[in-house]
Amino acid sequence: MGWNKRFVAHKLYCKGWLHKSARLAGLAVVAVMVFGFPKPGASVGSVPALPHQEVADVPAVQAVDAELPSMNAFLKLHQVNEANRERLAESIVTSARKHGLNPRLLASIIVVESRGNPFAISGQDAVGIMQIHLPTWGSMADRENINLLKIEDNIDFGARILKDYVQRFGVPEGIRRYNGFIPGEPSWEKSSQEYLDRVQQVYNFKPGPVLQASVTQ
Repeated sequence: MGWNKRFVAHKLYCKGWLHKSARLAGLAVVAVMVFGFPKPGASVGSVPALPHQEVADVPAVQAVDAELPSMNAFLKLHQVNEANRERLAESIVTSARKHGLNPRLLASIIVVESRGNPFAISGQDAVGIMQIHLPTWGSMADRENINLLKIEDNIDFGARILKDYVQRFGVPEGIRRYNGFIPGEPSWEKSSQEYLDRVQQVYNFKPGPVLQASVTQ
């Protein structure tokens, strides 16, 4: 049958086949395995139910294309690595339109979470571009065959989670919930507010005037 990359990734990362100290090495091996293909396809939790998103028949390709230059410029402004920038821009715009989100908001969260690094891993077991929290969402990703190391899958799954929070709690608290906000917990109150402030700062950021060494007469 051949190796199932998603199964191997799941076992390496979530099921404790490797000790914690070896997780990064294991994930790196899996990442090479997955990203060795032109458009990769592994994921890694009990979970709030998310509505299943059907893929729409979209004559919106032209609309997506029209938004790509500005999204590329936004990612460049925030120093997202050029290697994946175009692919990120397309995934952000596509998933934002699919889930009814503002692409700039989605991109701002990505900048804060990982600055577009598909291999980012946090000390809280969150992975990928949108730092999907494995203990919360990993089993759902596995059930739905979502590859959290693949740019498109990670962004779309993150957008889906964000949309659910925003619909239930409104935009500011939805963003805080995405960060893991727990109402009534003082430490989470503070950290989630700081997270919201950072997202807002990225969203509203405008470059200042270029410094000049001399004054034009």
